[in-house]
Amino acid sequence: MPDGDSAVGRLAGALRRSRAALGLTQAQAADAIEVSTSTVQRAEAGAAAPNRCVVDGYVAKLGLDPEEAERLYEKATRSPGRRRRSLTQAPDPRMVSTSDELGRALARAWEEDNRPSMQAMEDRVSAARDADETRKPFTFLSRSAAYRISHRQQLPSSVEQLRSYLYACRIKERRFHVWIKAYHRVKAKEQEEAMARKTAEGEERGKWRAWESRRWATDTMLGAGLRPAEPFPRSSTAPWAAQCVTCGLVGRFRLSAVRKGRGCPSCTSSPP
Repeated sequence: MPDGDSAVGRLAGALRRSRAALGLTQAQAADAIEVSTSTVQRAEAGAAAPNRCVVDGYVAKLGLDPEEAERLYEKATRSPGRRRRSLTQAPDPRMVSTSDELGRALARAWEEDNRPSMQAMEDRVSAARDADETRKPFTFLSRSAAYRISHRQQLPSSVEQLRSYLYACRIKERRFHVWIKAYHRVKAKEQEEAMARKTAEGEERGKWRAWESRRWATDTMLGAGLRPAEPFPRSSTAPWAAQCVTCGLVGRFRLSAVRKGRGCPSCTSSPP
């Protein structure tokens, strides 16, 4: 006989009561939450803690109170004398301002929910969407997306996916607005940083083009036998002081004219 005073026994009793309140047999309950009858029998027997997705099924389809389910499941699956895995260090979502902080906070939310399986997270959101029309704004949460978010490999791609992830981690819906504000802060900061990078890259490209222009202009003058005596005036039609490397004449030349073959007037006018 299962110990009704144990954590597992209390969880099993809650499962039995929620099913009985609907007047369902174990076989009918199994059909409702899409598991085998033997799975329901083992869960309600209380010999061992059931899989998380089974408890989630009782919550979604059989009326088990979610807060009671969370409390009982947490106690039933906690191993006495065994250290719990450490949780990710993360700020409260109200203090989140960077993508790294938001990623750590989302990972911690999953860990505090006793690290449900990715399948359980996907099923939980899908069950809520199917059971209640008000859940339709939740987007589908795939196992791969749940894994990447919970393991800090990506942030939710949209507010809708964020809401689905939070629901899958059993975050109370009345707290969603805090997370959504954090999400918007992070996205705004990312946009600001992207704009700053774009501006810096544009300035760097401008400097590079200016340097390339100066180098090209200098090479053109040297190719015509003229050594610039001052920096490039940044215009091909502006006079540019230079010295002829052949006769030593110092004068002012226009790069546009030099490109057309008009170099040192003394050398070009001298007889051969």
